[in-house]
Amino acid sequence: MKKVFLYIRVSTDEQADKGYSQRDQNERLHRYCQQNSIEVLKTVYEDHSAKTFIRPQWSSMLTDLKRVKSRPDAILFTKWDRFSRNVSESYQMISTLSKLAVQPISIEQPLDMSIPESKMMLAIYLAAGEVDNDRRALNVFYGMRRAKKEGRFMGTAPLGYKNLSTPDGRKYIAQFEPEAGIMRWVFQEISRNVFAVDQIRQKANQLGLKCTRMTFWRNIRNPMYCGKLVIKQHKDEDAYIVDAQHEGLISEALFYDVQDILSGRKRVPAAKLISMELLPLRNFLKCNKCQKMLTGSSSKGKYKHYYYYHCDSSCGVRYNAEETNKLFLKLLQSWVINPAAVELLKLVISSVYKTRTKSEFNAKALVMNDITKHNEKIARARRLLLDEEIEPSDYKEIKADCDAVIARLEVKLQETSETKMIRLDINKLMDKIVTTFCNLDKVFEKAPLKKQRHILSSLFPEKIDFDGAQHRTPRTNSIAHIIWLINKELGGLKKDTAPDFQALYRGVVPTRIELISKV
Repeated sequence: MKKVFLYIRVSTDEQADKGYSQRDQNERLHRYCQQNSIEVLKTVYEDHSAKTFIRPQWSSMLTDLKRVKSRPDAILFTKWDRFSRNVSESYQMISTLSKLAVQPISIEQPLDMSIPESKMMLAIYLAAGEVDNDRRALNVFYGMRRAKKEGRFMGTAPLGYKNLSTPDGRKYIAQFEPEAGIMRWVFQEISRNVFAVDQIRQKANQLGLKCTRMTFWRNIRNPMYCGKLVIKQHKDEDAYIVDAQHEGLISEALFYDVQDILSGRKRVPAAKLISMELLPLRNFLKCNKCQKMLTGSSSKGKYKHYYYYHCDSSCGVRYNAEETNKLFLKLLQSWVINPAAVELLKLVISSVYKTRTKSEFNAKALVMNDITKHNEKIARARRLLLDEEIEPSDYKEIKADCDAVIARLEVKLQETSETKMIRLDINKLMDKIVTTFCNLDKVFEKAPLKKQRHILSSLFPEKIDFDGAQHRTPRTNSIAHIIWLINKELGGLKKDTAPDFQALYRGVVPTRIELISKV
């Protein structure tokens, strides 16, 4: 009597099909075996796609066939698409089974392989399943692309969102707290450019955001967070961006600012690294030999740890952190404002503030001017194309670059138009500045690490040159420079002599300030 294994397979999307149910296949296969006096040794049930033969139950069955000496004569299944939907892999598997003396047989599409023409019919049966799979995949692809063009986010919701369904079964994504709030904080922190991006990721993880480094970087590059979806290029259709149906976590302007920082297009001060408590100047001091930023570390002594600022290069520069910090406090003391000049400082700050903010209130005109320039660039490229001086591909590239810049400028223009510029209460601000600079060294010394580094980044936009004995400041904060000039004028006066400060508020010219330690 002939002995066989029965192979019954359905895939997830076929479960609802009446003709592909496991019970139906099982009934037909057993009836066939009864009618033909065939002994069933084993029935294998599979719930997996037939795109490949990497299927749990099939792999287990194949392993058994290779181990057991008393193998079945054949493996029975209803149709060839139950066996496989991949032509090339089907022939390889048939060859493997042939070496094991096991024949694959379809009871509803029988073939006599001793007849050469049967191989043509086998190719048709196998190809039919693969063609059906490919057609389904293509329909799904175009369906998802159409839905994405209409603004629907497809797939698993990213961090800050959650997959939900309407009562009628329509899928959508919605903001999910607290992840949404953490992602907003992430974009805002990156736009400030105070700390390195990976440190922001680590802080976000501490706040409860669970993601890997790769997932984090992929998310902060995803425009879906500002309510946009990218339609990728396909055949002759160029890539473009559409408005999404879901609500964005952040504004477009904030998203584009973050992208500019990540891509290096936005010139902002370099991100600061979080430092140890006893090394507040870490990455603010420049090596006097190789001009690299000095890092910091501790060294364990006999009784305690000693801290040093040092260079990572081979130049060997190394300074005691405690002595260096004391020298820096002396530098700050030179900026403690003289009580006699408080009113003058307020006058200078007011004058500088009005001059600086004048350009900010003209931001709309500046953005419109940039948009006009890029539109003119497109127009010039179009004329060159008509005159056949450039290739169509070159024009297409120029236009795409300009359109991308114009899109960002239009977002900024819209926000500038919608947001009214509000002038600060300069008097309250000046009182706060004066109070701080009257005790600048003490404020810095008592401040927590984060506040200390904020003060440093505000005062020294171009870092500090240090050689172990001198602090040199190539460029300082304007207010700090004004105070230095005022203190210098007052310090050089003879007793009962009235100072002349008229030049101070005509313009502030950056200078270098040095503090020389006593040897």
